[in-house]
Amino acid sequence: MWIRLLVLSVLLSLAGCYLIGRDFPTVPIEELRPNVTTKSQVYGAFGEPVEKGSDSGLETWSYYYYMWTVTGVQNQKRLHVTFNQNGTLRNYSYSAQ
Repeated sequence: MWIRLLVLSVLLSLAGCYLIGRDFPTVPIEELRPNVTTKSQVYGAFGEPVEKGSDSGLETWSYYYYMWTVTGVQNQKRLHVTFNQNGTLRNYSYSAQ
């Protein structure tokens, strides 16, 4: 009986984990420089973005990773970058919990 309860508890805990996005390294964020860092450098540091878009005619890339468990959000981080017309970084925002 106790073994069944233990197995059930473990299965429910594992089933309660939900991921969105893709994990990415955070150390390269310190190296991002507006008007200097290029698209290829951002791609080399963080890989393929989860989303690509446009904001006022400027290309944007988003990287994000959210992990929820039955107890709530356990890990989240988001990097949003905007590029100038010439392909250099215009600005970025990063948040993590």
